[in-house]
Amino acid sequence: MGKKSNNNLNRLIKEFEEYLLIAGRSKNTIDAYTRTIKQTLSSRNLDTLSQHDLNKIALKLIKHYQVNANRMRYAAINLFCKKILHRNDLYLKILKPKRRNRDVLTYEQVKGLLKVAKGKRKVVNAFIQVLFRCALRKGELCNLNVEDVNFQTMEIYLRDTKTGDGVVVLDKVSAEAIKDYLEHERIPINKGEKALFLSKRGKRIGERFVRDNLKQCAVEAGITRRVYPHMLRASSITHMLNVGTNPLTVQTQARYNSFKQTMTYNRPTQQQMREAIEKAFNDKNETTEEKPNKNLNTKHEMTPDDIQLILLEKYASGEITLEKYDKLMEVMRPKQLKPVTELAGYI
Repeated sequence: MGKKSNNNLNRLIKEFEEYLLIAGRSKNTIDAYTRTIKQTLSSRNLDTLSQHDLNKIALKLIKHYQVNANRMRYAAINLFCKKILHRNDLYLKILKPKRRNRDVLTYEQVKGLLKVAKGKRKVVNAFIQVLFRCALRKGELCNLNVEDVNFQTMEIYLRDTKTGDGVVVLDKVSAEAIKDYLEHERIPINKGEKALFLSKRGKRIGERFVRDNLKQCAVEAGITRRVYPHMLRASSITHMLNVGTNPLTVQTQARYNSFKQTMTYNRPTQQQMREAIEKAFNDKNETTEEKPNKNLNTKHEMTPDDIQLILLEKYASGEITLEKYDKLMEVMRPKQLKPVTELAGYI
């Protein structure tokens, strides 16, 4: 590819970057999309680019990356062709994920993983505690700065994330792990370094650092399955729901715009299913008298919160579908309940 073609690609990538910025895409998305274009189209003649060329690129990507990772790359290429090259005829079909990203660890597995992490370097222990307890995405974790952690309000501020800016609650265990790391191990290579988590070289950690250290801790904890950063986020959300945390609180902590998306994590783990089934077929349960529903208290008028909790319990037990739940909530919301977007605090 000649110098003229290189200059043309650089100009188009700059135009693509400006388009993404105006469209409100996050910094991480812009970086990922422009990096994809540089990696896949730098050796191609954009004036004669064909569907056959894109198919060759797709085959190369399939050989080197997993399906979920390529979904982002395909989307970047499609958007670049449509908006920058103005070629609606060029398109890569977005691959369906082989599995939904809902794999979770049991409580005992997480407990073992966190125990191993405590014996590692303080930065490893701190980032694993925060990754799980604050339900962060790996990119959000890597982008944290020291100033983003507020020990007075026990909050972590997140900026330019997938769902915009946000705030998550910092629990005592995570706070102590961060303090221990800051006081005894964090040594930046530059005096003005803002990054919270640093590698041995004193520079901001990357996603590979997170992935590799987490994998090593999982192996030492005796977890035989593949463990990856997003699994801790999914495990955190699932465990909060399974112990009865208000779903709206979970939605706020996980920073989901959609309540329905939050509730996709509302399912029992294999361990809980096994215990529940064993309890159901226990002979002692055959003579057990039915207990009155504690929520149906006729001594006082039920509040909207009471009704919401009853509906959530019915959904969790399978008595009503999520669609039915949404419809019932829509009937109540205009008269009694505030929209989710108006809930400023943690419930």
